[in-house]
This record gives sequence, C-alpha cells and structure tokens, in this order.
Amino acid sequence: MANSNVMDYVTIGTAGNATDFGNLTAASLQQASACSIVRGLIFGGSGRTQAIDYITIATAGNAADFGDSLNTNDKDYGLAIHNKIYAYYTRRYTSSSEKHTIATAANATALIWNSQATFGETIYAAPLKGWIAASG
Repeated sequence: MANSNVMDYVTIGTAGNATDFGNLTAASLQQASACSIVRGLIFGGSGRTQAIDYITIATAGNAADFGDSLNTNDKDYGLAIHNKIYAYYTRRYTSSSEKHTIATAANATALIWNSQATFGETIYAAPLKGWIAASG
C-alpha cells in the first residue's frame, strides 16, 4: 500500500460507491482517527508522525492543520479513542500518550497513563475505556 492523501465517505443509509470528501494536508499511510459529532481528527501515519489534521464532518472539503502530536516514533502506527469532547492518542512502543480537546485546534497535551513502554500495557492499564476495531 502506498501513502495517500485521499479522503472518501459513504452514506450508510444508501447503497453506492464512496464519494470524494477532500484531501489530507499530506500523504500518509495507516492514520489513527477520533471524532466528536462536529469534527474529525486524523493523527499522523507513516511519513508524517507529528501531524494532526481535522475536518468538519458535515461539510466535504480538505483537511486543515489541527496542531502537532507529541509522538515522533515512525516505527509503528498509532491508535486513538474518543468521546464527545476529548481524543486520546498513543503509538505502539512508546509511553508518550496525549489528550486533545476536539473542538479546539492546538498542539497535544501530555497524558500519563502509566510508565510502561509497550502498547498493550499502556492501553490495559489506562483509566480510560474505548473500543478498538480492526479489519484486514
């Protein structure tokens, strides 16, 4: 798979093909995402580790710069969980986790979940709960 900046969307209530939503600020691969009912955040990805983009969900268009991530590890991809207000983001093999207020574009705020430096322990020891789904 190659890096891409393309964003598409589907209307869940209808059958049909995906439609162009817009473009990320830069091409990348395997980004993490989080959202509120108004705004979506797209974190990093291979090749743009500190970038965070945002979109307004109700309006198709290109992503804009949200701020910078604390995570600079390009070895592995990150994951995010969210609620209506906050997004929490971390990368595998790092103890550097962060918290974002979704409604406010800004750089990351450090969040200490624990002192472990592995992905599984960081998530399982966290006082936060979220679902992570994958397909492949």
